[in-house]
Amino acid sequence: MNILFHFLFNYLFVDIVFGNAWDYLVVVFVFSVLIDLTHLPYLLRVRKDVMKKRFGSGSRTRFHEIYGLTLFSAVICVLYLVFDPIIIGVIAMCIVLHFAIDFLTGKSMPFYPYSKKEVFLRISPYGYKEKILFETFSTILLVVLFWLKVGSLVL
Repeated sequence: MNILFHFLFNYLFVDIVFGNAWDYLVVVFVFSVLIDLTHLPYLLRVRKDVMKKRFGSGSRTRFHEIYGLTLFSAVICVLYLVFDPIIIGVIAMCIVLHFAIDFLTGKSMPFYPYSKKEVFLRISPYGYKEKILFETFSTILLVVLFWLKVGSLVL
């Protein structure tokens, strides 16, 4: 999924679980999209061919799969002992939700680099055009929900 989807989904989920996600806006944004920085080596490698090759399991490093989730979980457990538990909970939720969304809606190599076996749960459409429509509709829906939530904060 795209960065905007990850942020909006995580923001709304944090608001449901912790309440007043507006107080954690920057934390939610940073930790909703941080994992996608693992796409940078792929982007640098394919550069102009990114529209042909697209994003998928091959665009991720080991840190965007279970290996990374395990590493991030261990770091979060240590940070939980030192920092505000609510902030650490928000961070953990954003990271876990990012991994979950990517795994549930796209192709993944969960045990990469130990196995290059690709997994696709077929929860989202497979074809490129269908996937773009699904992602666009989902993101627009989240924008509307976010606007309704934030609009009520402003009023």
